[in-house]
Amino acid sequence: MMNTRILALAIVLSTGLASPVLAQETAIQNCTQDFLEAYVRGDDKAILPLIDQNNVTMYGSDVAEVAHGADALVKLLSADQRLWGGTAHIGAMRNVTLIQDRKLASIVFDVGFSVGNRPPMPVRVTAIWKREGKHWLLIQSTNAVLSEHQSAAELTHQP
Repeated sequence: MMNTRILALAIVLSTGLASPVLAQETAIQNCTQDFLEAYVRGDDKAILPLIDQNNVTMYGSDVAEVAHGADALVKLLSADQRLWGGTAHIGAMRNVTLIQDRKLASIVFDVGFSVGNRPPMPVRVTAIWKREGKHWLLIQSTNAVLSEHQSAAELTHQP
């Protein structure tokens, strides 16, 4: 199994189609952080230049939160701002994995998110970016609030 994974990774890397970048700051990481910070501030003017206006899809943490296109994303942003009352905070990215080529990038990471004085909760985010000229535009994003101490190993009392 491990040899198969290593072989698959070697094939992808040798073709030059995509290259994984682990835990180093990149343009994609910076764009993603800018998007997150603008989102928690409720700054739609900062968000709009970062997204593909026609082809962006954003999945929130509730099954009903699926936004297709810029207008729907701004509505989702507005609803979140009403819920958070301007008190949301986003932490630094952790466990960052980035795979990208010249035109497409995928970033997955964990981040702490809090509202008001509540302690941060862990959220896992995936964002897909496409390159348009010199700019990267968000085309898809999803997030999930993570459980803690509910892993299969912990639940079955495995070391």
